[in-house]
Amino acid sequence: MKDQIANYTMYEGSFLTNAPVMEQTVNILRYRDPEDNEYNIIINRAMLVEDETPEAFCEKEIEALRNKLPGFQVEGKMLTHAIGPAKLPVVQVANNFLQDGERTRQVQSIMLLPRHSDYNPDNRAILIFTLTATGEEFTEYQRKHYVKIINSFNPKTGFHQD
Repeated sequence: MKDQIANYTMYEGSFLTNAPVMEQTVNILRYRDPEDNEYNIIINRAMLVEDETPEAFCEKEIEALRNKLPGFQVEGKMLTHAIGPAKLPVVQVANNFLQDGERTRQVQSIMLLPRHSDYNPDNRAILIFTLTATGEEFTEYQRKHYVKIINSFNPKTGFHQD
């Protein structure tokens, strides 16, 4: 592959660079709903190991969280479906745990990205979108905002030849 210079975009701006070997940034987006309740949407990037499925990755992460977080509990079942304009395969799971004596709730959507010559040539890259809030339940506003984000995610596509 040639060293192709691309425009790398961040919330604050953009810059020119060649594609990194792996993108490992974590985005923590902090919000307040109309009732002034705080919530976060966290976006993590990860790679599946060879022949690992998103479901197996999710189960492995649940087990790790169970051993690390006090009072960790899975809520409901692991769901699998396709979402967004690209109909990407997604595994969703909800959980809660104790943090500083308060119950923290999370919904996680593990999204398998399509193959891409620059950032996903082995088709193992995933994004993990997490809605998290402290308190009883997510508000309707928080849920709708999260659903809007994951349903509108449109990945880069294409496989260009050198």
